Amino acid sequence: MVTIIDIAKLSKTSKSTVSRVISGNGYVSLETREKVLKAVKELGYVPNHIARQLKYQRTNTIGFLVNDYYPSVGDFIHYFVKIAEKYDYRVNVYFKKTEQEELEILNLMMMRLLDGVFLLEKRSSWKKILPYAEFGPISTWRRIDSKKIYSSYIDHYPIYLQILEYIYSKNTHKVGHIFNDKNNSNTQARLKAIKTFEKNHNTDNYWKIFYSFQINAGVDAAEKWISLGDKAPKTIVIYSDYVATEFISTIKKNGFKVPEDCEVIGFDNSNFGQLMNITTVDTYLEKQAKNAFHYIYNELNIVKLDYEEIEPKLIIRETC
Repeated sequence: MVTIIDIAKLSKTSKSTVSRVISGNGYVSLETREKVLKAVKELGYVPNHIARQLKYQRTNTIGFLVNDYYPSVGDFIHYFVKIAEKYDYRVNVYFKKTEQEELEILNLMMMRLLDGVFLLEKRSSWKKILPYAEFGPISTWRRIDSKKIYSSYIDHYPIYLQILEYIYSKNTHKVGHIFNDKNNSNTQARLKAIKTFEKNHNTDNYWKIFYSFQINAGVDAAEKWISLGDKAPKTIVIYSDYVATEFISTIKKNGFKVPEDCEVIGFDNSNFGQLMNITTVDTYLEKQAKNAFHYIYNELNIVKLDYEEIEPKLIIRETC
């Protein structure tokens, strides 16, 4: 029977270091963590009695990891669980507050308690997450170019250019933008699109604000827009339909009309966007969830499921 002493010898580390890696408690450098996980994989070590019993079996359970809840998360979970159930897989949803919690959940693959993992959001660096792909398939919604982790991300650069072209065709030259977190890959793609567009068009995209959350972001942005008075841009592009609904509701409560006083474009074609008839972008969340699950399933099974191509679509409704 392989023990942590064997792991320590092979990885040339101490028992306490191996224990910290396996438990997820305490600091371990990235280089040392990779050596320990490599030794665990090589020796086929499984930490506890239950896991040893499951060593050569499948749990048919996938971990779904997310940092916080917002409407698109609920939609994605729904779509992912729905497709997983079709193929007799269970989905355990984990809301993680810290990097340590995230690593503890990833360790469940090493203990054979999860077959694979989907990362809607992450708290650790990709360098820390990557070694866990040796213990089971990992897919994500986030952008990563990797042979070991599958990404179902949508490139927001071309669709944002399309949005800007549409706005320009309406003879609008002053545009405001409400973005997600500045370091988010989608935000970076949208900023790049604005920079490209401004090289060839006489437009003013001076008003840009960023939020790392969704709840109340639209309210705050609307109050900032109102405070600008006559200087406020007349067209606003917003990173999610939910935030767009908050923005629209808030400015309407203050006597403004949409689209007469302010045109609004949302993003993701959620139920909120459909119910409030918001001009938006359909990113086909259901197809993204389906492709993400298919990757995990294909890595675990002989029969292979197909992937669907996804091309975001601008949907024009009454708000713009």
